[in-house]
Amino acid sequence: MPPVLTMISAFKQSLSGSAFEALSACTGDSLSIIDFPDNSAAYVEEVISGNSAHKMEVAVYSPRFGDNQYGLRLQHQFNPTLSGADGDPQRILAKEVDIPVYSTDTLNVQVNGTASDNADVVLQLYYENIQGAGARLANWDQIKPLIQRADAAYARTLGIEVTVTPGTTGNYGTAVALNTNDDRLQADYDYALLGYVVDNANTCFRIKGPDTGYYGIPMPGSWDSNITNGWFIEQDMLRPGRPHIPIINSNNKATTFLDGVSASNGGATKVSLLLAQLTGKFVA
Repeated sequence: MPPVLTMISAFKQSLSGSAFEALSACTGDSLSIIDFPDNSAAYVEEVISGNSAHKMEVAVYSPRFGDNQYGLRLQHQFNPTLSGADGDPQRILAKEVDIPVYSTDTLNVQVNGTASDNADVVLQLYYENIQGAGARLANWDQIKPLIQRADAAYARTLGIEVTVTPGTTGNYGTAVALNTNDDRLQADYDYALLGYVVDNANTCFRIKGPDTGYYGIPMPGSWDSNITNGWFIEQDMLRPGRPHIPIINSNNKATTFLDGVSASNGGATKVSLLLAQLTGKFVA
């Protein structure tokens, strides 16, 4: 069965402060790990954090995820010298480290921050095998020859703009179809989503539709375009043998949606998706 790349988002508005407190899963998400076969594996690959006004600590744990007290206890830095973003989001787990999770385990996500702040934490998860799922994910080595050709007729790489407004409460905002603003994908072609850039920092966006198996794939909304412009290529190259580049067919553009979460209520944000047209249909 195909692998699944997905996410769990958790949030809390107006923290009590001065002690660790639990975040709630965003609408439609669950802190429970999906059931997967015994001979398979799954991992937390990224921890993406956002705070509206101050630094905070983040703890992700369960009896089988580190320990049942703090587990993965990490620091979220808030940098008041930055303009606008101030450190929302932060990528706080080492890029080279993926932490195994266990089938049906329930994670706890907590933060210790300043009273009245808003907090979001997003976990990127990768499942080697989810029964019944149909995510289309490619390796960079598979698709690079299909998009980097000297013949311009076979090298269409586009930046497709979608305006996404994260929810004002730290939860997901209204989902927007891929072709809402910028309908230029050619009919019945496969496109590889290589990365993206945003004009406004937000904690995390997600994309989901038929080609992702209807699982949301995370896209941290960093102010630093060097982090995001080749996000999925980097994700793939960090993890040889585990495909991470989403493949989206243009015929699914109206049923492929983007939405987002933001601790700092970033407002309407233009997201430009770097989509490379493949010369033929992708077959995993």
